Amino acid sequence: MGWTGQHATHYKRGTVDRKAECDAYFMEGLNAGFYNVLKSALVGSVYYAAVQNVKRYGEEQPDGSRPIEDIPEAERETWAAVFLTSVDSRDYFNFMYKDMSEDMGPCERQCPMSILKLLSPTDHEYAIEWRKDCYAAIEKKKNPNTLSNLPVGATIRFTNWKGEAVELTKHQAAYQFKRPFWYNPASNTYTPAKRIPENYEVISA
Repeated sequence: MGWTGQHATHYKRGTVDRKAECDAYFMEGLNAGFYNVLKSALVGSVYYAAVQNVKRYGEEQPDGSRPIEDIPEAERETWAAVFLTSVDSRDYFNFMYKDMSEDMGPCERQCPMSILKLLSPTDHEYAIEWRKDCYAAIEKKKNPNTLSNLPVGATIRFTNWKGEAVELTKHQAAYQFKRPFWYNPASNTYTPAKRIPENYEVISA
């Protein structure tokens, strides 16, 4: 599914409230009454939510209609929604989103534990794999040697694709960087964290 653009109706401190806009996708408009958002969170620009189905279409009637009925509480399923979001204040359609469910196997797998705990059991292969990776990402963040947890001044070493040893130091935010970044003093360059292999070695922390 592609991206959808709309003019935002929810704002916070002068900018589009992405979380509120995504909550409204389920709680307002045509979807109102069909879902409950039990909990939601914005991780970076990605929206995660535990969504519960509360209404469904019943059996087809002789006239071809299908009445809407409440789902008994014991039968209600809770699943994970994942939305990519983007904001452009220069455009009338200033809020863009790409909506996905966990059974579509989204690449974004940083869902908070508080949301994962609310999800109903599932036998869908993609959803099971997605949840597994989200739990693994949570555990990884607890590791003090994870790149994001290492303090400014820490040094790591790894071998690049050329077979060369590379040492990087975590530099405090400066220049165009709003957050600490990984700096190579030997070449006066920086390396994005996503390009650092997982088998790096912590030299000092």
